[in-house]
Amino acid sequence: MRLAVHSAVVLTALVAVGGPLRAQCPDGTPPPCRARAAGPAARANPPLDERTWIVLPFQNLSRAQDIEWLRDASVNLLYLDLSRWQDIRVIDDERVADLMREVAAARGGAELTLQTGLAVARRAGAGKLVMGDLLKVGSRTQVIAKVFDVRTGQRMRTVREETAFADSLMGIFGRLARGILDVAPPAGVTLGAVGTSRVDAYQAYAAGVTALNAWRLTEARQHFTRAIALDSTFALAHYKQALVLGWDAPTDRSRRTHAETAARLATSLPARERALVAGLLAQARNQWGEACETYQRLIRADSGDVEAWYNYGECQFHDPIALIVGGDSSRMQFRGSYNASIGAFQRALELDPSNHLAFQHIQDALVGLGRGGCLPNPTSGECQIAVQGALTREADSLVTIPVQLDDGGVALRRQLDAAARAGAREANLREAQRFARLWLAAAPTEPRALIANGRLWLRLGRSDSAEFYLARATPDGSFERSRSASDRVELHLKRERFADARRLLDSLYGAPGQGAWSNEVIFVRAGVEAAFGRFAAVDTLVSRNIRGAPPHVTQYFRLMPRVAAGMPIPDTMVALERQLAANPPGSRTQIFAGIAPALVWTARQRRTDQWPLTDSASSDPALRLAAAYASGDTARLRAATTAFDEALPGLTAQGTSPAALILSAEAHLALADTNLASQRMARFEELWASAPLTELTQFPVYSGSHWARAFLLSADLAAARGQRDIAIRGYRRVVGLWEGADPEFQPAVARARQALVTLGAN
Repeated sequence: MRLAVHSAVVLTALVAVGGPLRAQCPDGTPPPCRARAAGPAARANPPLDERTWIVLPFQNLSRAQDIEWLRDASVNLLYLDLSRWQDIRVIDDERVADLMREVAAARGGAELTLQTGLAVARRAGAGKLVMGDLLKVGSRTQVIAKVFDVRTGQRMRTVREETAFADSLMGIFGRLARGILDVAPPAGVTLGAVGTSRVDAYQAYAAGVTALNAWRLTEARQHFTRAIALDSTFALAHYKQALVLGWDAPTDRSRRTHAETAARLATSLPARERALVAGLLAQARNQWGEACETYQRLIRADSGDVEAWYNYGECQFHDPIALIVGGDSSRMQFRGSYNASIGAFQRALELDPSNHLAFQHIQDALVGLGRGGCLPNPTSGECQIAVQGALTREADSLVTIPVQLDDGGVALRRQLDAAARAGAREANLREAQRFARLWLAAAPTEPRALIANGRLWLRLGRSDSAEFYLARATPDGSFERSRSASDRVELHLKRERFADARRLLDSLYGAPGQGAWSNEVIFVRAGVEAAFGRFAAVDTLVSRNIRGAPPHVTQYFRLMPRVAAGMPIPDTMVALERQLAANPPGSRTQIFAGIAPALVWTARQRRTDQWPLTDSASSDPALRLAAAYASGDTARLRAATTAFDEALPGLTAQGTSPAALILSAEAHLALADTNLASQRMARFEELWASAPLTELTQFPVYSGSHWARAFLLSADLAAARGQRDIAIRGYRRVVGLWEGADPEFQPAVARARQALVTLGAN
């Protein structure tokens, strides 16, 4: 499930379709081709457990269409009733669906033979197997359950039930369960209670489960919506809908509503389902510690519970809480562990190699630059103080140590610098690549596996290999479609297909500022459009995230990403800074952090008398550089530039935005050192190949916002040095990116076009 985008504004500095390509290897790399990465090792069947039962889909012998829905529903209905006996373990219906895909003879919907059924049961380690038939003659429907001993393959008993009423079909399975086990149900248990008495509601639910098991999120969401509309008291439908929203729209308020409704209505469900509902509710409420405890209890009860292991990995991955160690506020640790998370996902994959979504957050953890979180309020437990930790390694373990950001991000930059010098990023990407290849080997056509591999190649700066995978993926769910769109737009930009990038952006989102988008989609869209100099989506993001802020604060935050992208600073911006400095909503440190991006990115444009805060004592090297500009003291600027250059390794660690190199180049230009300025922009070009498009460098400024500005600076430097080809390429990039930009950027486009004419470029 996706981590929700924080709605609160953090006013602190954060570092944070075609055919196969020719002459390319199957894994996306150019020749010579290496042997394909081996998939997961063949898994031996677990020992048979006589107390473990598995139910396989019943066969529709009469092929009557009006009972076809019972084929797969039979597994869920019998699982729910059989699992009410606490002295046996019943394989849940989602695991059965995975097992059916794993056993070749069971795939494709062909009629199940006994031998196939026994093979599936052995794959699960189930000692007892239930198969069955559905037979409709006239108005009467007969349901026949056959119980087999998996060890011997012998039939143990046959149980029959029938009804002439469609509304009674679900109740049949409660009676079947009692006959299958040949023992009275536990005291106080009502069999056949699935949470709804409406067949049409259950049919919609069953169709949703089928879609969700295949991770067709849009389709699943539609089915669960219908099930709930037909029966608003259907707990399982609310539970599954909350699961879908966790992946597709985690900040949608209805996700928590569905989870709470499921918990309120779940009293008649089996104990395991009630625990899963409780765990999901804790997640929806961001009570990650409680969620982890719930899943740990399920694991202790059944160490083979794949869903419990998977969700334990989820809560460990998402938990943002940082804890103070030993009462020393300078020492902190994250409560959730990426190592525990990856271990849980690996355990889920060991138990169920077809549970491919467990690969997703393994990738997310390894490809990320670090981990964000917060220190909780001692009373409420709610997030209070933002913290961040760079991702580094100790041998085979990931290490993230949270630090507060009230020092302007200095401690975090030290971590990033240390990680960069130790090669942690490269090691993490190699590990991510290993898992990505395993995922692809297990599911060569699965969209998420293709996207994960394509996204990884982008971070490795290999747009050719990224295209090999991304062109073949058809993502599902609004958030994943948006993220994949961002990947493909980035791919086009890296390959300098600017018109294709704009067409793709407009075809997916429509005109800037139009459409009703979730917070997650707006977050991604804003980053993409900012690169094109189109800031309506960024305005929407700002409006959503600083609701209730004074008008001058909102106006300032709307101007901030534009001036960071290269728009000349308007007089209104200076007036707003003066207003913020005179009437700060928080401490002086918070004000510096809040207005830092514009102070930094417009420093060279300023007159000294326009600077409202010239004697900054900030430890942020970028702010000190800006203050040095304002002082008009060349010696001070030279010292600040040297200090800033020393911080560059951490500021431009692999996978982060290389935008800091622009600031260094501009500083060296101010010191009349065009040679070093050109070197900085050459390094920008190298790092740009792997730079993410939609990384937030600081709210609401994105990495891609700086690209056209960097290309213009590089082109100007190259033109001044007589490097015609480099200059032409840079100016063409500016035109390609900003051709459809907002009006304030069009003078820069016109200047780039005129430069191309002067250089004799067509």
